[in-house]
Amino acid sequence: MILGSMPQIHLRNPYLSDGYSWLKGNLHTHTTFSDGVRPPEEVIADYERRGYDFLGISDHDMFVPPEHYQHLTRMVLIPAVEVTALGSHIQHLGVHQRVEPDTNRQIVIDGINADGGMAVMNHPNWEWHFNHFPHELMEDLQGAVGLEVYNGVIEHLDGAALASDRWDRLLSIGRRLWGFANDDSHEARDVGVAWNVVQARTRSVPDILQALKEGRFYASTGVIVNAVAIDGLRIRVSTENAERIRFVTRFGTIRATIDDATAEWQLPENPTQLKHWRYVRVECYGAGGRMAWTQPIQIESD
Repeated sequence: MILGSMPQIHLRNPYLSDGYSWLKGNLHTHTTFSDGVRPPEEVIADYERRGYDFLGISDHDMFVPPEHYQHLTRMVLIPAVEVTALGSHIQHLGVHQRVEPDTNRQIVIDGINADGGMAVMNHPNWEWHFNHFPHELMEDLQGAVGLEVYNGVIEHLDGAALASDRWDRLLSIGRRLWGFANDDSHEARDVGVAWNVVQARTRSVPDILQALKEGRFYASTGVIVNAVAIDGLRIRVSTENAERIRFVTRFGTIRATIDDATAEWQLPENPTQLKHWRYVRVECYGAGGRMAWTQPIQIESD
């Protein structure tokens, strides 16, 4: 860079522009192997009827092998476990070997990564104190790919289903974490509350997991996103059914609000200002409280 010149700012978009299919799935599901009320066969059939493309059965500290049930469904079954005992709950996606719980949650995340899986910090705002996952712990832990920005079962439990406040706090100090939305289903009424929609090259476990790892997905409770595109410092988001779209940056600051199903927003060209924003993420609001959250688009400088 020439001495005295201004740094160049660019946006890192995790989304693909072509060569993919949108696939819908839930990654947090319980059965009678832990505290769910229905056996895997019934749970799988329920999600199948609703047109899901993939499903992760993630019983508490219990690995339910997908190959035992794959013949029952056209959905792709994702190997998963919710590491539960001895601390805050951590989702293990892409399981090869179950990781033992440990009071030191960094050991758990390290074990998940050593297994070739991905760690997601679950329902941060659960329980009466809205602090199932203490924020200081979330800041200290390294190696997780994301957190649940929405957990459906918490709608009828103590605490808050929504955790975008935690997400913004972590993103704003430089943590690069994807936002997940899951049913955390234990019974029939929990199904179809929140889900993830990935950009996958094929309908396969490796491609779906790779899309999740790279942030090629959005989280939703009912708003359908068609595309997220970038041209320079301009971001364009198109949806099928949003009524309002907001562009959010550091510490949850709302920079623009557009009341439409499609929105474009041009970031200011002041590099000094932008580098402090760190990221832009998009919230889409639809009828009846439905929402969708894009993954953060990183603001980077050379």
